[in-house]
Amino acid sequence: MSGYIGPVPVPQSIQRRQSFTATAGQTTFGTTGYTDGDFIDVYLNGVKLVGGTDYTATNGSDIVLTSAASASDVLDFVTFNSLSLVNHTFDNSITLQNATEEDTDGGRETTIIFKGEQSGGEISTLAEIEASHDGTADDEKGDLIFRTNDGSDGSSPTEVARIDSGGNLLVGTTSTNIVASSISTDEGFVYVNGSALTAARNAGQVADFNRITNNGEIIRLRKDGTTVGSIGTGATGGTLFLDGSASGVGLQLGASNIYPRDAGSLSDGGVDLGQTNYRFKDLYLSGGIYLGGTGSANKLDDYEEGTFTPVLKFNDSDAGVTYANRDGLYTKVGRLVTCIIRMGLSNNGTGTGNAVIHGLPFTVSEVMSTTAVQGGAAITFVSGTSGTSYALHLHPWEGTTTARIYRISSTSGKSNDEATDSHLTNSFDCRVTFTYIT
Repeated sequence: MSGYIGPVPVPQSIQRRQSFTATAGQTTFGTTGYTDGDFIDVYLNGVKLVGGTDYTATNGSDIVLTSAASASDVLDFVTFNSLSLVNHTFDNSITLQNATEEDTDGGRETTIIFKGEQSGGEISTLAEIEASHDGTADDEKGDLIFRTNDGSDGSSPTEVARIDSGGNLLVGTTSTNIVASSISTDEGFVYVNGSALTAARNAGQVADFNRITNNGEIIRLRKDGTTVGSIGTGATGGTLFLDGSASGVGLQLGASNIYPRDAGSLSDGGVDLGQTNYRFKDLYLSGGIYLGGTGSANKLDDYEEGTFTPVLKFNDSDAGVTYANRDGLYTKVGRLVTCIIRMGLSNNGTGTGNAVIHGLPFTVSEVMSTTAVQGGAAITFVSGTSGTSYALHLHPWEGTTTARIYRISSTSGKSNDEATDSHLTNSFDCRVTFTYIT
């Protein structure tokens, strides 16, 4: 005998009933079949038997009693097939209600379970959607939990996402209370809490934004609905731009350069770096800086300050020369070197010949040998020189790190000849500032 449970004429669940009169000692009763041993009821003389204790139903056709029946005992068998909702329309809504009264976190749960049959007939639990209570208060807060089977979960799929009572979408976590120390595996989560969107992952990239086919904006940034900036790819495809608003400035990152942008386009000479009251601290460069132009003549590739030790020699000999004081300072800007020397002798030594200062910090350029650029500097304070008819000046010597000392005639004002040990006595003392080109 069969009957329908659910709407008709479309059968939703089929009930089948059979009755058997036992023989003495009978334990096995062959039925018309069943698909699931959990969807049958067995009665012996009107008393419902307990599956797995009083009987077993495992092969899809037989009911096997644990204790043999007596002659003329009556066994009733009732089976139900699975309830099918395929292609059925429900008016307005479906309500699932848990009748247990409780306020526990995760309690009051109701679950939709998705199952399927494998090729060998095994029934697999594929996924679940569950609604349950959020928290432990006597309130109406709820979570919506999504679980999927990763292939090794059996009938208990693993939670992969949930929407909590605050409207947060949680991926790979069950709480918005996330700190770095609590992430011990390759976890991730995305949640919106008030106005914050947060994404985190223990290892690997946190987010992937992929613009397909053409170049342009990848991320647009807004304030109160107004665009204030964007991040995207440039026209060449190998660049990345970071733009401000339509009237703001930005940057473009190329293969080997960083370019200024203004109002969404590349800018030439229209964007400042820093401001009067908002300055950068230090700038570290391994190359040069172009000032006022882009040609090689506009490139400043060196600036430094330091000290050096000047050495006075007479015809390349400083034997016996001792100093009362001796200092050298220099500043180099590009190719231009400015030197300051103070030198005082206690003894001019035993050397003889022309006086030359050695030890300049950089080699003098060969260009200094031309008439137009021959350089020199007056020695601004001199004592310890013999004679009164001349002053002294320095001439940095091209291709060397030396400067020759010359006498200037008091009558003509022109260089007369090189100073020698006979002109620079034991108490010679001088101060001089001079420049030359490297």
